[in-house]
Amino acid sequence: MTLPPLNGLRAFEAAARTGSYVAAAEELHVSPSAISRLVKLLEGRLGVALFVRRANGLILTDQGAAYLADLTAAFARIVQATERLRGAGPSALVVGAGPTLAMRWLIPRLPAFNAAYPEIDVRLSTSVAGAEPMRPDWHAAIRLGSGAWPGLSAHFLFTADLFPVCAPKVAARLTALADLAKVAILQAASAPEDWPQWLSAAGIEGAVNLRRAQSFDYPAFALQAALDGLGVAMARAPFVKDDLAAGRLVRPFELAVPNGRGWYFVHRPTAEQDASLAAFRDWVVAAAKD
Repeated sequence: MTLPPLNGLRAFEAAARTGSYVAAAEELHVSPSAISRLVKLLEGRLGVALFVRRANGLILTDQGAAYLADLTAAFARIVQATERLRGAGPSALVVGAGPTLAMRWLIPRLPAFNAAYPEIDVRLSTSVAGAEPMRPDWHAAIRLGSGAWPGLSAHFLFTADLFPVCAPKVAARLTALADLAKVAILQAASAPEDWPQWLSAAGIEGAVNLRRAQSFDYPAFALQAALDGLGVAMARAPFVKDDLAAGRLVRPFELAVPNGRGWYFVHRPTAEQDASLAAFRDWVVAAAKD
């Protein structure tokens, strides 16, 4: 059997991973109509529908989801083969992770891994936009979600429960939940639902005016502002584990709100035999339990 056109395969993989023809077009430097045409041609060639097309985006069919998993693994093998061809040594282990998790949990622990496994070159990629949850050029990733990603192996690391944190001097001003209205609220624009969810669970959603909150692009910046004593930020456990242990940050209130998600170490099942990936996976899982 002859292979389907490579351009059609690339268009489908990008559209499926990003969830839209527009995003796929930007990635592949073509027009959205070209992506749509290539995917339709591929569907005609295969004789199956890969997407259910809706006004608010693309939904993979069961056949499309299964095909995507195989294609992503195939593209990853092509990337790895190319790296081996270009380089004179083993390729680096590329691991994807969100910028806040990478900055505040993973990177501080990497020296321990490097000391234990000096022969394994780990490279972090924090360009996670559109990765659902893996990019073709990643060997593995640490991602936030339910843990159910078709075609991927997922290993639980830690929960994503929400709770506020602040510097000790700010905490001294917070003797009751209502006192949150008297201090600056530090909010991450990338997670606008965090503060409303926690305030609702605390029963004081009407007491704090979030429209006056100081906004930052990512949780890492809001947490740094909290460390500097500028106000109260919303945190998840791995982001502030080290700061809480050192006393740089404190939890002014004990309430932690589960949001039904967690962080998982994910990789393709075909990578199970990769000794470097297995070593890093086992180390990450153990580090998450410390």
